[in-house]
Amino acid sequence: MTAALGVVFALAAPPSPAHAYEFWLRGQTIGQSYQLRNYRLVGPDLFLGRRRYTQTLALRIWDIGDLSANRRRARMPDRGARVSWHSYLRIDHDFGDYASGRIVQGSARRDALDVIPELGESVASLDVVYGYVEVDGIADDRATVRVGRILADEGWGPTAIDGGSLRVELPQPAAVTVSAGLRVRASSPFGAAAYELDGTSGAACTEYVEAALPGTGAWKLVDRNRAIKNTKLGSDFEYCPQRLVRQPTVGATIATSRVRGFAAELGYRRTWSDTVGLIGPVDRLNFPDLGLYPNEVGQAPATGVNQEHLYARVSGDLTRRGVGIQPYAATRVSLLHAAVDRADAGVRFARGKHALEPALSYFLPTFDGDSIFNIFSIAPTADARLGYRYEGPVRASAGAWLRRYADTGDGSNLAGGIELGVERALGRRSRGRLDALWDAGYGGRRVGGTGEAAWQPSDTISLRGRVIVLGVAPDDLTRPRKYVTSSLVTSSTFRVADTVAIHAIAEADTDALHGFQTRVIAVLDLAFMPEP
Repeated sequence: MTAALGVVFALAAPPSPAHAYEFWLRGQTIGQSYQLRNYRLVGPDLFLGRRRYTQTLALRIWDIGDLSANRRRARMPDRGARVSWHSYLRIDHDFGDYASGRIVQGSARRDALDVIPELGESVASLDVVYGYVEVDGIADDRATVRVGRILADEGWGPTAIDGGSLRVELPQPAAVTVSAGLRVRASSPFGAAAYELDGTSGAACTEYVEAALPGTGAWKLVDRNRAIKNTKLGSDFEYCPQRLVRQPTVGATIATSRVRGFAAELGYRRTWSDTVGLIGPVDRLNFPDLGLYPNEVGQAPATGVNQEHLYARVSGDLTRRGVGIQPYAATRVSLLHAAVDRADAGVRFARGKHALEPALSYFLPTFDGDSIFNIFSIAPTADARLGYRYEGPVRASAGAWLRRYADTGDGSNLAGGIELGVERALGRRSRGRLDALWDAGYGGRRVGGTGEAAWQPSDTISLRGRVIVLGVAPDDLTRPRKYVTSSLVTSSTFRVADTVAIHAIAEADTDALHGFQTRVIAVLDLAFMPEP
């Protein structure tokens, strides 16, 4: 009755003026069809098909409420609040027999979704990668507020949080940004597993089961003493309580603003979560349950840090005697692990059509504070690279790299390689490219090359092809000592209209490990623009 009255009043109310917002919209429809091999010790290998459908939609709307437009119509300075909306959605659906198949584990056959719950992300998933309201132009263009699912920086790549951020321009040359909210993870509403912290599994989750004496319990699969209810779209067999806990996160950065030729940033981010306690009745097991983790003497903390980073970046852009010089450096400290886990430094020299870039980098794997991987000793790597590019009628590139693996144990901890490439126009509507690769040392040897060609017979059709041949000699004795892998890829683009295109990709691969494999991808690309 209430809903009906609402409709009547809405129809009786005088019409309100329609606002013509400025917007940008782009959609992509992607279809994929390919096979994956399931190796079996007895009998022939099984090929499982994937039939994937992906839909993406990006939407931006500016000047909601016509605040800026009203100021312009009134011939007032366009200084004041401006409201906009930014969002990106993704839908995934796999209707092949890979995700719906079964996997043999020991003497049991289990649904693939039980063994790999993350497959549910592609079986049926609606992800809001980001979606937020932005209000800028506040305080004489010195402040910007964002509320919703916003992208955030953790020092070496983006993540997302459900919350808000505030950016304030200080007296030049600095600006401060603060953010707070809940970190997006697979269990978040419309969350994406891609934002999950490294090192936590979605399958075979265990709990600590107490025994008669403190400290003599054992880790076992979570048992909730109830019937399993699986569906075709997800798994109810594996239950990982720690992956369902909310993760509050806060961050702050101070960076240069409106400074030409120089940029610097110092940032901090911390993510934590509550410790899981009881997940069922105290007497559901043989001995009183004290929680998911051992807690016989109250040793389980109320909360724990999942991630805590402090990072800094600096870059420059200057010209000396006709040579462009762009130095850069960045580093990140994982305060949780008390170690530097990322570092980069380099400089790019450019003069005319030539560019040279030496660089150094360091990488130490770090994981979620809840991950058992943190107790293992994982060796860091250090890289030295030198790259060269020539941008002329014939484009050319060359690169050399050397990597050192720490603590490999056998003394053979160095690897290196060389890459070469050349590209040139073969005609008014065609281009060709050749690439060569050689690397050897720790991990084995790879030698090969790539040939590419692109042809645009008309303004609406583009055709491309690529051939790859690679010889591999791994140092893993469980694999063939030497084998050749090859790949043929063809693709085309057909422009239906100014904002509509269809892309098609076909790939065929063969080698001694995987045999013959194929994949086909089709993409419908829509990019709508408002009328002028």
